[in-house]
Amino acid sequence: MSKNIKILVIGAGIAGPAICYWLKRFGFSPVLIEKCASIRKGGQALDIRGIATHIAREIGIYDQICDMRTRIECGRFVDSAGKVLHEEHGEKFGFRQDDEVEILRGDLIEILMKTIADVPCYFNKSIISMQQNADKVIVKFKDGKIENYDIVIGADGIHSATRRMIFDKNEYQLIHLGSYLSTFTIPNYLGLSHTDLECEANHKLVSINSDNNPEIARAGFMFRSQHILKDIRDEYEQKQFLCDTFRDFGWETQNILNRMPESDDFYFDAITQVKMNGWTKGRIALVGDAGYCPSPLSGQGNNLAFVGAYILAGELKAAKGNHMQAFTRYNALLRSFVDANQEFGVWVSKSFLVENEVSKEIAEERSNRILAMIKSVSNAITLPQYE
Repeated sequence: MSKNIKILVIGAGIAGPAICYWLKRFGFSPVLIEKCASIRKGGQALDIRGIATHIAREIGIYDQICDMRTRIECGRFVDSAGKVLHEEHGEKFGFRQDDEVEILRGDLIEILMKTIADVPCYFNKSIISMQQNADKVIVKFKDGKIENYDIVIGADGIHSATRRMIFDKNEYQLIHLGSYLSTFTIPNYLGLSHTDLECEANHKLVSINSDNNPEIARAGFMFRSQHILKDIRDEYEQKQFLCDTFRDFGWETQNILNRMPESDDFYFDAITQVKMNGWTKGRIALVGDAGYCPSPLSGQGNNLAFVGAYILAGELKAAKGNHMQAFTRYNALLRSFVDANQEFGVWVSKSFLVENEVSKEIAEERSNRILAMIKSVSNAITLPQYE
């Protein structure tokens, strides 16, 4: 019966391949589409924490993640002149403990995609419209094709087109937490080796690190601003905003910005939460950042995606494909876990980007509090067993 249920999954980020894995394992035959021409390499570093490490082991990818993990051995806060203010072991600097690991987004997607090699995946495929009735979802693609599906799952990230098409504007909120984030790679001109340097002051933070590839460094920028960009997706406007904001910040900032135009993996976004009362409507469900992004600063979006994908697929299995029953359970089971992680996302956004320069005391106190809170929110759910 399950194999006859046509399920379309939209988005080949983290949540999309993860739910395809579980759907396939639970007897369904999903199809995955991605609007981009290929998987984006590199990207931000993501954490696998708490209950998500258990899910990664269940999928059978935990060891691969460990093999491809980032290996920052030392983290240092410096002042605007480059003087070291505070130093920590790399794992603690990244708020990881026990069996938690950090991996580049592109590397994690690559690992996940290999687990669904037998799931049809179509790149360069985007949707113009979706309409649903009691029996099906009618999907019109940009290339003119029209297909019918029993269930559609939107795993297309914080700027989800699925969410915009299906949910009314009063059914979701994008809450700007007052900060922005940017990352990109540049040549490792400082010769860093498994080291992360950060300079934080005046509600701004600049970081640069290098780990597994000694030729490349990852630069990061975070800053508070209530300014709203005219077009959040306009890369020229993003880069201009970044340069204007950090013009007189000092340290290595200008040297990093001077190398930004040559980078081919520039990323920029507002630090935003997606708040919804429910993540399903009719025959359509949202999973991951599309439905409940907790804030990129929380480091928990990846873990919510892992948990949400497992529960949504598992409930569809338990309900033998009855989407109404499965979606009701999905909304109920995930709610408290999402709420806890979103509350943490707000708190952690406030704890970073201090007004004055970071001191050893501020860094240590913040690190210890975040580690304790992450341990709690990362494990704030008991996973149902579906097998």
